[in-house]
Amino acid sequence: MLWYLLLLATVGVVVYVIWNYRRGTAARKAASAARFDKMFKAEVQLTPGAQLPTFFAADTSPLAKSAPAASIAPAVAAERFLGKSESLLYYLLKAGLPDHEIFAGVSLTRFIVAAGDGREREQQLRRLAQYTLDFVVCDKSMQVIAVVEVETAAAATAAGDQRFKAEMLKQAGIRLVRINPTALPRREQVRAFINGESPQQGA
Repeated sequence: MLWYLLLLATVGVVVYVIWNYRRGTAARKAASAARFDKMFKAEVQLTPGAQLPTFFAADTSPLAKSAPAASIAPAVAAERFLGKSESLLYYLLKAGLPDHEIFAGVSLTRFIVAAGDGREREQQLRRLAQYTLDFVVCDKSMQVIAVVEVETAAAATAAGDQRFKAEMLKQAGIRLVRINPTALPRREQVRAFINGESPQQGA
């Protein structure tokens, strides 16, 4: 009988310890929740004219005071991502090369690696970033197959830019194809055109 009483007493002590631990944990969670509610609810939901709490206050550091307020013009979305002639050429490339990926308005920095070290490399990266290519044709593994540039009056006036892009692509071993938007190849001719089998290909 004595061992039975000892067993009951042991069980009672264990139950009390567990209950007391859970009660303490619940009390700590309740206190933490109350502090959180006080910090982020009671203080953020301010009445008119009240000041923000310190963690939401404006930056009053000397650097912030000395910096002039920037005047940013509102952003306006372009009417179209591609013009009508560029859109037509894009769809022609997609139709003629269904097993390829076509990308428009790609920066030279996406696939031309700047040479040199330090300042020289940084300068070349800046220059490459100034140039975009009309279309880039890739295979399904995203290997660049060719670059397509649209021949327009605006492009002709930037002859120096065109020469620079052509030279960079030539050094990288990437085919450059120039297309006159007023004399587009037929859909069944696009693949041969891009592969360099057309007399209209660019140098």
